[in-house]
Amino acid sequence: MALTLDTAVKCIERGVGKARALGFKVAIAVVDEGGHLVACHRMDGAIWVAPEIARGKANAAAAFQATTLDLEDRFAPQRSLFASNVASLPDYQFVFGKGAVPLVENGVIVGAVGVSGAVPADNDHAIADEAAGRPVIPRSH
Repeated sequence: MALTLDTAVKCIERGVGKARALGFKVAIAVVDEGGHLVACHRMDGAIWVAPEIARGKANAAAAFQATTLDLEDRFAPQRSLFASNVASLPDYQFVFGKGAVPLVENGVIVGAVGVSGAVPADNDHAIADEAAGRPVIPRSH
């Protein structure tokens, strides 16, 4: 089951709607299960670095098959290990801050959506959750 561009665009549209309702200007990145960028959108007025942060969050959610809200709790005690080693593997950049949610189709994680720009980051998470369709995330590990 592959993540389609159509699905990614629908995620972005839901996320933009939620961001506007909350009064934020954000970037939303959608990646497939391997962390490959499918689509990205930076709202007018969002900071220039927001797309890269959003993609890093989406990469983390896809790779670890969990929301970055959960990852923040999971990795908090070992933050320095992940900051120096995992956060910048040669081919991937991971951001473990709140704001990314896996995309689930038929009980399978097919990618993730990441959001950046809505401070505090609880708002990034709320926007990402809406963009992803408020999925039930399967527990694989």
